[in-house]
Amino acid sequence: MSEEELPVGVHEERVDVVEVERRNNDEPLFGSIIGYNDVKKLFQMSLSSDKPVHILLVGPPASAKTLFMLECMKLDRSYFTLGSHSTKSGMIDYLFEKRPRHLIVDEIEHMPMKDQTALLSLMETGIVSETKFQKTRNTQLRTWVFATSNGTDRMLTPLLSRFVVLHFKQYSFASFEQVCAHILGREGVPVDVAAAIAESVWMKLKSKDIRDCIKLGRLAKTREDVEWISQTLKTYKQ
Repeated sequence: MSEEELPVGVHEERVDVVEVERRNNDEPLFGSIIGYNDVKKLFQMSLSSDKPVHILLVGPPASAKTLFMLECMKLDRSYFTLGSHSTKSGMIDYLFEKRPRHLIVDEIEHMPMKDQTALLSLMETGIVSETKFQKTRNTQLRTWVFATSNGTDRMLTPLLSRFVVLHFKQYSFASFEQVCAHILGREGVPVDVAAAIAESVWMKLKSKDIRDCIKLGRLAKTREDVEWISQTLKTYKQ
């Protein structure tokens, strides 16, 4: 298989997820995410496309959009960058040197305008160009861009237009509890402890971030641990 070919698995129409990439344990891409079968299928269709189709997930912090980006980081030749920490030279250097197939951008709305301009060129034409010290270098890539954003007001309109945009809603507690149980179960956390973690994170810590559940899940062994850790975090919360 050539470098530019994407491995594509074909399933019957009844199957919600087409497996494009697999982890070492043979789990399908996005297998850790509950629901969103339509979004998963859209991502798979993008990855199976002959030409790049870029996807932007927009929504509040307490939604599944970051989970999708974490899954996309498992893709072959992927590169992750945080919009608020990106620099044009750093990102461009990486594009020239590593020639990634998948560029994953979290919180793209915080990316400086000059960086958004460079990204627009990549998405629109596949061309990456840089002029430095009166020297210009150019290259052409076939790169899929997957990104998240809390909002689109700070994004360049031409850049936004290059994405397929999907708007996510915030988790309800029932959904949050279900996702927490699923993810922590994969890490070997008992069901009752996972339930206590979901409730403590949502109710006591006033957080709707699944990543906070994962932190507690890796510390707590019992429901008593969950209660103590949550109270400690609440005491020292700013």
